[in-house]
Amino acid sequence: MAIDRGILDQQLQTLGDATRWWDQRELRDLPGVLRPDEKLLAIARGKIARIRVLRRSWLIVVTDKRLLCLRSGGPTRWQQIEVDADEIERVTLRVGPLRGRVRIVAGSHIYRLLVRRPDSWKLSAALSSLCAQKQEHLTGRGPVLMVRRVFDHVLSLPSVALNPAAPPRPPAAATNPATDQRLQLLEEQVQQLQQQVDFLEQLLRERQALEARLPAGELG
Repeated sequence: MAIDRGILDQQLQTLGDATRWWDQRELRDLPGVLRPDEKLLAIARGKIARIRVLRRSWLIVVTDKRLLCLRSGGPTRWQQIEVDADEIERVTLRVGPLRGRVRIVAGSHIYRLLVRRPDSWKLSAALSSLCAQKQEHLTGRGPVLMVRRVFDHVLSLPSVALNPAAPPRPPAAATNPATDQRLQLLEEQVQQLQQQVDFLEQLLRERQALEARLPAGELG
């Protein structure tokens, strides 16, 4: 069952985007895609990074239940990408002078959304809220959960540093090769630590699965 067009318009008005989006072809079809109980959290138009090329732009919608990417090339060329909220494991944001790149890890898939810089913050915040809701249901406790939170904070630092509310910074000086090398090394170290966190989480899930199968008191 589709969502009512009037309800969708009210949700767009709440986001402050009603007049901006109704001329989009995909938005006119969106009421037939959304469920009656879905609520819009963010909307943008951008591209989905592929391995080889950047294809035409998509309508990108985040609801309280999923991520939707829609593209219409005519009556017979409708395309749709859908990622349920429960599948989203991690969201990171990198912001440039004009555009932002929202990176989404969902199981074995990685999605990279290239959108206007102001829209990138909205998408990242909405997707991160879905990821946070999922993490609240995890039963993990102790060091693993603490490390997870620390590195989620570290990975979000680039978007915080470039927050539009922050005062403008002076023009950057010419790049220094030694500085670039250190930054690259730091990024590699962060990636290695992230892999270690993923490994700890996997061990925790395996232990929880084993505890669920064994009678109480048999696991040391």
